[in-house]
Amino acid sequence: MKFAQLLDLVRTDGGLPASRFADDLALITTVSLDLAETELASSDPALLAASYEENRPTAVTVVVLSRDEEDRIAGTLGALVHDADHCLLIDSGSTDATVRRAREARADVRVLNAAWVDDFAHHRNLAFGHVTEGWILHVDADEVLATGHAGRIRRALGVLDHLLPEADFVVSPTIADIDGPTYTNTQRALRSGSALRFRGRVHEHPYDASGNSPARIGIDARLDHAGYLPEVVEARGKRDRYGRLCRLAAAEEPGHPKWVFYEVRDTLDYRTTSRQDLMAAFARLEKAFEGSEPGVGPDYRSERTIDAWALLCELAVRFGGAEEIRAYSALLAGAGRPVEATYYRAVLESSRLLGRLSALVDGISAVEPHEEPGNRHLMARLFELQATLALSSGRYEAVEPAYGKAVARGAGQSVTEDFAMLGRLLPGPRSGTGQ
Repeated sequence: MKFAQLLDLVRTDGGLPASRFADDLALITTVSLDLAETELASSDPALLAASYEENRPTAVTVVVLSRDEEDRIAGTLGALVHDADHCLLIDSGSTDATVRRAREARADVRVLNAAWVDDFAHHRNLAFGHVTEGWILHVDADEVLATGHAGRIRRALGVLDHLLPEADFVVSPTIADIDGPTYTNTQRALRSGSALRFRGRVHEHPYDASGNSPARIGIDARLDHAGYLPEVVEARGKRDRYGRLCRLAAAEEPGHPKWVFYEVRDTLDYRTTSRQDLMAAFARLEKAFEGSEPGVGPDYRSERTIDAWALLCELAVRFGGAEEIRAYSALLAGAGRPVEATYYRAVLESSRLLGRLSALVDGISAVEPHEEPGNRHLMARLFELQATLALSSGRYEAVEPAYGKAVARGAGQSVTEDFAMLGRLLPGPRSGTGQ
């Protein structure tokens, strides 16, 4: 039986009898194709489940890189008490109570003091010299395992130990930015004996010796990440820090496009960046990825090509580049990213339509001086229409005056009907709560 076939069974009602094995296997959410085709030790799910009851999974060591994390470290380590047997803190010169609070949270904490060398991959790879058995689980100091997910990582790693004992791959819990996106290809757990190593001064991931991405498995366990909250980004100077690391990496690997991608993505503050600077960033990013094709060459070099197309769309939205949005949304669609392609196309088309609606609002105002007794009834309908158009185009300041003019001329009924319909379609946040 292949691994993918077993996963299909657990996802089918009645496919596997209820058991601890079935429950733990259900935590596996995604598998890369190379692992999906792996032949398992037995083709009998019942035998696999029975032997799982006797299986003793290998140890899990959580590895945390730290520097002045006294406010966070106890919460991070405390949440992993059911998922990690050991803890290795790789500390880069904390001057606060980080180490003490880590030891208060977990008595088994080992501390490796390692001077910071502007290289996250270097520090993650130090763990391989200090963890010699089981799994290495990398968790950042500003991440906390979600409430209700305790034990899931250990259970998932245990069932993978049972089914794929010889394979070399990475395991990805999801990471959810608070008030932001969720990431699935996080590549945070790998075996201590893995041949894979992290690469990249920043935004580091494991790769094989040729620079290709490893086989991957996603699991249903979530870490909540507070590091990209605006106040945290500002307080810890992350834009400057990440920008500097990207520039160092670019100097070491001249012509490597992903460092331009990361620098543009991580350092721009859309709230304050001028249109001219947005256009300059677009031109720089476009030039860096000129001729780059996803999947051509080692992943370490080509893996951010499609993400760069999405970022180019975002920059174009910000400075109003219609042709640029059309070009790169088409590339996104062709690369199998239909959600992003549709979003940017919708933004472009809706902007065009809203602009036309807004022009109609102004056009109705322009004919108001030409009102006469003979066309007053038509002006009433025009003002009624103007109120609806203003509402549709986001010209909210014009809605009430137009509605008032329509009512004064004996109209306005259709506007109230529109509002009533919106009220039915868009219930308030308390709807259905009984409050």
